[in-house]
Amino acid sequence: MTGTTDQTEIADSLLDEKPVEEFNARGTATLAGAHAAHDLYGGFLGPLLPAVQEKLGLSLTVVSLMIPAQQLPGVFQPFIGYMADKTSRRWFVVLGPGVTAVSISSIGLAPHLSVVLLLLLVSGLASGAFHAPAVALMGEYAGPKIGRAMAFFMAGAEFSRSLAPIIITAAISWFTLEGAAMVMVFGVASSVFLYLTLDTSASDAARREAPSVDLRPLLRSRRKWIGALVGVVVFNAIATGPFHYFLVKLLVDKGHSDWYAGLSLSTLFAAGVVGMLLGGTLSDRIGRRNTLALASAAAAPMLYAYLWFEDGSLLPLAALVPASIALTSIRPIIMAVAQEMLPEARGSMAGGLLALNFVTSSIMAFAFGAIADVIGIETAFFWIAGASVLALPFIALLPSRSEQMSQAAA
Repeated sequence: MTGTTDQTEIADSLLDEKPVEEFNARGTATLAGAHAAHDLYGGFLGPLLPAVQEKLGLSLTVVSLMIPAQQLPGVFQPFIGYMADKTSRRWFVVLGPGVTAVSISSIGLAPHLSVVLLLLLVSGLASGAFHAPAVALMGEYAGPKIGRAMAFFMAGAEFSRSLAPIIITAAISWFTLEGAAMVMVFGVASSVFLYLTLDTSASDAARREAPSVDLRPLLRSRRKWIGALVGVVVFNAIATGPFHYFLVKLLVDKGHSDWYAGLSLSTLFAAGVVGMLLGGTLSDRIGRRNTLALASAAAAPMLYAYLWFEDGSLLPLAALVPASIALTSIRPIIMAVAQEMLPEARGSMAGGLLALNFVTSSIMAFAFGAIADVIGIETAFFWIAGASVLALPFIALLPSRSEQMSQAAA
């Protein structure tokens, strides 16, 4: 009983402390750039799906296995985050972009689906090793502006994703699917830059000197909040995933060109950059729950408008842009809430939520591909477009900062 009381007192003191560090602009920019270099390659998957499907002669259900293969290794992220918290985050962050770049860029060289899946498994492990430690490190760099820091971190990735469809489509067009492997240069260069510039020694030393905290009583006391956050993550992933991975396939199947499909996906991701910056920053001002509720409610009608009016012209993108802004604005807020909810274990908490998002996206991608094979991809999109509103009851259960403090002190 005394041990539990001591642990709770330590947790209370950690929650009550004001952030003593200022916003670290240089560290934030470095990690946002690394995230951009890393997630550029995740943005290649949408255009690669139909290219690999055509090369290997696969059904959409089978080729959809590419998404779980890349995402499911993310289940190890809580353990990776825990290891990084206990050791050093440096090598996890340094190696992530380079390994991911080499593996995904080599997909076009694969002679068989099994090799494609193996490469994607490697990229998934590298992605898991990068994300949880990077999010935790960004939380430390944020100082008192965690929403803003997460916005920059997520926006960096979304910006690169907006360029990814154009880059990989151009690379395949100019150099063939096999020759497109040359795009690995961006991720490899990022790892070299991080090796030369990233210094986590101060962060590592601070964690070694911090008192040890048993997380079990903290998790029990905050289980309602964590459960609510899980619900938000799941429904956001369900609503977002098909548009990220299958929008190119939808538009090509409707008879539009590869370039138009790539441009549409790039527009989706480019709007996401605005969403990332807007969501995290706005949540610092009007509150996490208010911003999450507004975004979740607004996304569904705009997605339906896009699907209804999509005709191969640029006009329907006027609905896709605000829909993407709404959906992507949710992600940095989720990470900010997680960092505030369990500051005693930033890496483990970030890893857990990222793993959940990866697993949900994987299951959703395979299920969506299988359903689309049966009922048609356009109908499947109409079924899924309203999923974001299902997050609203869970958002209502999330804590405000004052409620966190009251609960911790109880």
